Amino acid sequence: MKKSIHVVAMALMTMCVLSSCSKKTESAAGGNQEQKVVRINFSTGSLCHAPVHVAMKLGLFDEELEKIGQKAEYVQVVEGGATLGEMIASGKVDAGYGLYATQLQAMENGLPISFTSGIHIGCTKYYVRADSDIYSAADLRGKTIGVPGLADSAVMNLKRKLMDEGIGVTADNNEVEFVAYASSDLAIALNNGAVDVIGAHDPVATKGEQAYGFRKILDTGIDEKFVKEYCCQQFVTHKLLRENPEGAAAVTRALQKASAYVEAEPRAVAQLQIENDLVAGELDFNAALLEELNYQPSRSLGKKTFDAAARQLQEAGILKAETDIEKFIEQGYIELFGVPDGYTYDSATKTYQEINGSRA
Repeated sequence: MKKSIHVVAMALMTMCVLSSCSKKTESAAGGNQEQKVVRINFSTGSLCHAPVHVAMKLGLFDEELEKIGQKAEYVQVVEGGATLGEMIASGKVDAGYGLYATQLQAMENGLPISFTSGIHIGCTKYYVRADSDIYSAADLRGKTIGVPGLADSAVMNLKRKLMDEGIGVTADNNEVEFVAYASSDLAIALNNGAVDVIGAHDPVATKGEQAYGFRKILDTGIDEKFVKEYCCQQFVTHKLLRENPEGAAAVTRALQKASAYVEAEPRAVAQLQIENDLVAGELDFNAALLEELNYQPSRSLGKKTFDAAARQLQEAGILKAETDIEKFIEQGYIELFGVPDGYTYDSATKTYQEINGSRA
């Protein structure tokens, strides 16, 4: 009798376990479990954020995430509100896009992000007044330079260029002065003589040039040092990498595709930005600027950019001497499984083509 009771009890326990497993499987198959969400940063008013705007409005983020049963949410970075770095640190953003060099010091100090692909080249320009005796970076010793922020990529790029010219930019030998202004005030500061030079990002840069007749002395889109370096790159947080690497790969692919679309269809993208109140301005002007910029994405060249900048900025004293630069580069720029080196977009067939293999 005891043996019979024991057999029945064991059978009931087995049925319960099987039933429970069946319900869990059924729940997963039915999609009743909480769907993973990737929160992506975006901002308005920035022309060179075109790939993010395209990926949002043409559904590329949604498409790539839906393939793996996930979805996108968009978190806006508002001028005057929390900075992108603050939003990342507080866990409000999982992935996004921006000027990589602006984040280097923050990454060294613990900002938990890694970059995953280069998105576009060239959006930073440096100007002097038409009557200036400055004609190149080699003439900047002893000059005052207006920039959007002291940690901005306009500073990082120019310091690297000045080092090549033998001009001191270290704490022990500093031969230039950087002064921060609001982006909208840079052109006024230069025109009024408050600074000798300004470094600005488009469209602010080109608008200032046209309004005041400034003379351009350096353009990262065509300068031999920067012409193959990516100013704006895709990043993902370490939390996303740890908990959802498939989502990190999906948003990277989406932004690479969006970048390739901008490269092929700059006018259509300028119109999309204006019609959706993402960027103000005149269509012909905006389209011309987008066409001027290089939006051909590349993971391999993006990493080369990160590597070269990190090493040179450590030499300049911007990154700490004690930082293990090899480890910093290894952790700061990663290759995700399932992400190609880049994409191209064919306007005639409306299809994307993967680019595999390093373009380094």
